[in-house]
Amino acid sequence: MHRLRNGLLFCTHRLWKMGAGRALLGFFLLYLLLVQVCRYTFYRDPTSVFFNPSKAYKRIYSLHRQEQADAYLQAANSSTANDTRVPGREVTLCLGVATVQRAGEQYVRSAYGSLMEGLAEDERNDIYTIVLIAHTDPERHPIYHEPWLRHVSDRVLTYNSSDARQMEHLKNWERSRDYRKKAMFDYAYLVESCVDSGAAWVAIVEDDIIAVRGWYSRTIDALAIAESKSTDWLYLRLFYTEQFLGWNSEFWPTYLLVSVSAVVAVASILFILRNLRFPAYFSGWIIFTASFVCMPACIALYFMAGRVSMLPLAPGVHEMPNFGCCAQGLVFSSATAGRVVDKLKQKEVGFVDMILEEWANQETLTRFVIVPSLLQHVGGRSSKGDDFKPAESRSLADKMFNFGFELYRQDGPRVTHPVNDG
Repeated sequence: MHRLRNGLLFCTHRLWKMGAGRALLGFFLLYLLLVQVCRYTFYRDPTSVFFNPSKAYKRIYSLHRQEQADAYLQAANSSTANDTRVPGREVTLCLGVATVQRAGEQYVRSAYGSLMEGLAEDERNDIYTIVLIAHTDPERHPIYHEPWLRHVSDRVLTYNSSDARQMEHLKNWERSRDYRKKAMFDYAYLVESCVDSGAAWVAIVEDDIIAVRGWYSRTIDALAIAESKSTDWLYLRLFYTEQFLGWNSEFWPTYLLVSVSAVVAVASILFILRNLRFPAYFSGWIIFTASFVCMPACIALYFMAGRVSMLPLAPGVHEMPNFGCCAQGLVFSSATAGRVVDKLKQKEVGFVDMILEEWANQETLTRFVIVPSLLQHVGGRSSKGDDFKPAESRSLADKMFNFGFELYRQDGPRVTHPVNDG
């Protein structure tokens, strides 16, 4: 042991005298500092080694918006005046929300309230809203008789009770909890009702979301950009989760090639500098240490920091053919919406988002997303913002979360600035 210690001290002393040791020690200290900076900075990035669920899932802006939405609905409940669109005006966008009774909190209240709260009068008149009470007996849903529902929505949609065959199917699906068939039917039924409104655009959102203030103007701007980018596109996505935007395995050959190229480039530059002007400063040991110890360590830290942090999507409208997930908020043109109805009726069973993605892949349809996300998914989340479960105990629904959404300014103005094209 004594000899080993003396040997290590001798080697350390020799490295220090060679200059490489001092440089390596300096790099090591700087590297430790950078690791701490990463832990402090990238805790919200689910693709990062430094991701901290106990802090990242904390609701900030969405909780603020929920409070605003709840206040809006409380006012609507106590008012006799309706906040609906002026009849006879041309409809720009039909907003459809399908809702079912949930155990415990009914997220639809805050979802719908956040979509309506903050709209300017002309914006409200551009939108035709439909709320589908997705029960064969609508009385089962706690909101069905709440005053706000009819005060602030343009249409409360229920199933066609005169169609006995359809109602029997729906009742069977409810009894057997066949959600794959019923959810498909509900989505198609709601989209079809929106198409019948004559709106130019159809937006379908789930009942467990929170919308940013100013979502409508940003959506309209984004749709104009999508139209200018492609004539054959399927939808504009209003929500996405960063969970699936990491260093995906199909791109690892590219990552490896770039990493190796970076190491070779650093080694080459140092050799050139040594041979041209600075032979005293760039010994073989220094070049080796910098190229094959320090540079790989920096590359490793880059990947550990997370793709969302290192290669973030710029604000604007982007193509997102993969990894978007899920169907919390999608906007279709009226023509495309009709095709969506036909496709879902043809499939009859499945998951809406998976069927749409399969269709888009088969026909090479472009899919767009707006960044930052205009919606937050709050299904399964605490309404108090204090749900700090560890990552391993979170359900898939818990993890459908947009971490960037929580960074919107709470007390800022309505988000109405133009959307760029990314």
